[in-house]
Amino acid sequence: MTLTPQSLADTYRQIAEERMQDMPFLNTALQVEAVGFRAWEEHQVGVLITPWFMNLVLIPGPEEEWRDFSSDKARAWEFPSGSCEFHASRPDGKALHMCASLFTTVEDFPDQQTARDVAEQVMDDLFTPSADGHSKINEREPSADAMLARPVSRRGLLRQLMLQGD
Repeated sequence: MTLTPQSLADTYRQIAEERMQDMPFLNTALQVEAVGFRAWEEHQVGVLITPWFMNLVLIPGPEEEWRDFSSDKARAWEFPSGSCEFHASRPDGKALHMCASLFTTVEDFPDQQTARDVAEQVMDDLFTPSADGHSKINEREPSADAMLARPVSRRGLLRQLMLQGD
């Protein structure tokens, strides 16, 4: 079976329904969604939103041999924004994909649209060249409207996006 953004989201929807319902850290305002996936070097890359995390995900292309990757292995890929480290994941025991954590908790997201907006910004940042070679995914700056010169944390970016929506 070839993994697609839709089948990945379906796998996590099943996990949400079967294993996550009673978890105290679940944000019930969010649902599983694959956002912004696009082709990149024979792979697909995008953001996976779930009610318990948000990850940048790399789905292997058809020629890629990733059988040797286990959940304790990591690999860095170079994007226009810089290097980003991914860890192997097999949530269903079969479909291997690579994940880079964006938010280990999504409890501060007020709704699905805010989560989607952040995911879309992550994808824009990922493909925006960085002058210093450091990925904007790990330390992003807020929008130009904010005119802040210093990098902000992921939580700070989320707060900034939420404030812009008010």
